[in-house]
Amino acid sequence: MHILVTNDDGIDSPGLWALAGALHGAGLGQVTVIAPEDEQSGTGMSMPMRAEYHIRAVSAPDPAHAHIAAFAFSGTPVGCVTAGMLTGLCPQPDVVVAGINRGLNSGTNVLLSGTVGAAMNAVLWGLPAMAVSLQFVGNAPLFWATAAHAAVRLFPLLEGLRARGPLLLNVNVPHIRDIADLRGFRQTSVSDFFYGHCLDLPLDPEDDEGRQRVHFRFARERMPLTFPETSDDGAIRAGYVTLTPLSPVVTHDEVDLTAALATIRLS
Repeated sequence: MHILVTNDDGIDSPGLWALAGALHGAGLGQVTVIAPEDEQSGTGMSMPMRAEYHIRAVSAPDPAHAHIAAFAFSGTPVGCVTAGMLTGLCPQPDVVVAGINRGLNSGTNVLLSGTVGAAMNAVLWGLPAMAVSLQFVGNAPLFWATAAHAAVRLFPLLEGLRARGPLLLNVNVPHIRDIADLRGFRQTSVSDFFYGHCLDLPLDPEDDEGRQRVHFRFARERMPLTFPETSDDGAIRAGYVTLTPLSPVVTHDEVDLTAALATIRLS
């Protein structure tokens, strides 16, 4: 099996290499890394639109990972998956695992995340895929090994997705150092938390050309204190590794617009 590993934090992210090393070390298959050469957080499913990009082979930052082929791509995480599928630089991927992202990808953030976007793109190619993200708390260390362990344990579930249509597993891991302290794994829904309610956009005075600098500031103190434990945000905060099936193809068949459409004239 050939596993393509990517992320949106960039080729130098320690989470990327913790994930790639854990998947290889567990003997799950051949691992190739194709990741953005710089940070691409928040790019979602953005597809490269320029005619030309560049890709280059890179060395793993840790000699322990020297056996993993790795490439830096000058575009988005979706571009990295596309390069893995079409350039011929690596064997055709059988599965894509994206992460480990620095910070949760829960609630409506799943629509923004480049890490989740890469996994979304992979399932459109017909591949099983998983996105893995790790909670961070202030300036506390990030426990990459805990998230990598969770990814390895959940990896066998991906084979069951192969014939079930475009479906990915979105995994979020709580900020817990010791694996023994995790409460377990839990399937959840996506919470209704919307990041926009915690944003402030103060403006600087106009400059000589009439422009005003806009500052995006996340007001963490306005985040909700509690979430339903059946949701990803709630179960994570209760100490569970959460598993949320997602699809890039979403329809609401229960909404019937037939009567409304009958009243609309073309001219």
